[in-house]
Amino acid sequence: MLDIRDVSFGYGRRGEVLRSVSLHVPQARIVGMIGPNGSGKTTLINLVCDVLDLREGSITMLGRKHTSAEAKTGIMHVGGNDDVPAFLTGWEYVSTLARLYGVRADRSEVGRMFALFGMEGVQDRLIDSYSHGMRKKTQLCCAFLLHCPLTIVDETLNGIDIDAWYLCVEQFLRMRGRGLSMLICSHDFALLERTTDQIVLLRNGRMSAPLPTRSIIDGYGGIAEWYRVRTLEAEP
Repeated sequence: MLDIRDVSFGYGRRGEVLRSVSLHVPQARIVGMIGPNGSGKTTLINLVCDVLDLREGSITMLGRKHTSAEAKTGIMHVGGNDDVPAFLTGWEYVSTLARLYGVRADRSEVGRMFALFGMEGVQDRLIDSYSHGMRKKTQLCCAFLLHCPLTIVDETLNGIDIDAWYLCVEQFLRMRGRGLSMLICSHDFALLERTTDQIVLLRNGRMSAPLPTRSIIDGYGGIAEWYRVRTLEAEP
């Protein structure tokens, strides 16, 4: 599915942000990526999505170079902000995004997904009238409706209500059940413990080897304690 090999990247005077990072996201698996702020998580995602130019290493998606049209239409990136076009209705936003991915949105399916997230009928209103939480849920509804081979979630659940949080957990697992993959970048360890198959830690620009989430929970009681121990081990 997604293969990242020996990727390094820097921002001029700031020096290297990523140092020979490698990561594999298999088909029908959910991988959680954690790490402190500034560790390079968003930089890595931007490289995968071709927002930043790759200078060293390689990234392939579905066996294709990440800059190819085939690779790009295989990835849905749901970011941490609520920056969606306010001049469109929810339906117009979903259907426009679907066309960009080469699929046709079904109005009734969109309506059902919005209703599931407590926004019945809202899809016909301008996004300008949506609250922050509604905009975030609209972004997530797009991911659940388009069924891309890989969905990257980058702190997207910040700001949504608890009912929507539980619905997202269910939808993430359903996506995996359909053979789709996810990369979830989050500080929400409860979410990661409920949904992910593997966890990787990105710290100081270096990526840890993936560990099964279940083994972390069984061995440390949860991701938080595992992270604390790993952090202490890394200190001089």
